[in-house]
Amino acid sequence: MQPFSLGNARTGVVDTATHSYQFHLLQPASPAPREGWPALFLLDADGCFATAVEALRRMARRPDATAVTDMVIVGLVPVGGHAPAMRQRDFTTPRSDDDSTSGGAADFLRFLRSDMLPMIDRLASIDMRRLTLFGHSLAGYFALWSLFQEDSPFDRVCAASPSIWWDQDHLLARLPHLAGRESHIDIMMGEWEGDLPPWQAREPDADRVRARRAERDMIGTARALYARMAAHLPPGHCCFRLLPEEDHASLVSAAMPRALRLASRP
Repeated sequence: MQPFSLGNARTGVVDTATHSYQFHLLQPASPAPREGWPALFLLDADGCFATAVEALRRMARRPDATAVTDMVIVGLVPVGGHAPAMRQRDFTTPRSDDDSTSGGAADFLRFLRSDMLPMIDRLASIDMRRLTLFGHSLAGYFALWSLFQEDSPFDRVCAASPSIWWDQDHLLARLPHLAGRESHIDIMMGEWEGDLPPWQAREPDADRVRARRAERDMIGTARALYARMAAHLPPGHCCFRLLPEEDHASLVSAAMPRALRLASRP
């Protein structure tokens, strides 16, 4: 009996002075088009790379029905696994109330642009004009933040349950940077991120969880940020989706087909 594997997928490690990341890479079996493949980059990929690969395989069979085409998928995972401390470092911007364990977003973006992207392009031939970044939760905050950086290679972002609460004022202050851009942004939240699913509402700590969610108001802040971002972009370039019967933890799987569709856009 053969072990389960994801065909045409490979794994490697990229090291720099500041970062050490494992990457998973899926590329189509057919030759790349002249301009290269569109590419979807997944942060926190230990929880979503296989999901994305299987969704792509099913949906790309019928691009006429799904609007999903073949592409390169790149998943990034900190060496050693899903480490909360590394996420706190890499996906956040500095705040006055934080210590040195956070605020490394600029360094991480530099790593993606200068180290990761050139290596992936050598391995898989990607279209640098069609790069999509997918992030969930704190990685979703980073994905949105990256849009406002002049040196970001990503002009398409899928932010699932973005942790805008980390520094909403920072994002709002940089909104003018979107003016005149052709960026595509998809912000997704789960219906039950505003309250609790029925089964969780019966748990002993339900009131505590409900209070934390009310304080952060993730749906409200995401909807408000979407409206202000959309005002700076062409019609249809910024979308907000509230996915029914999804929670913060379950949203990733439901969001993935939409991320693939965004990455497939011409």
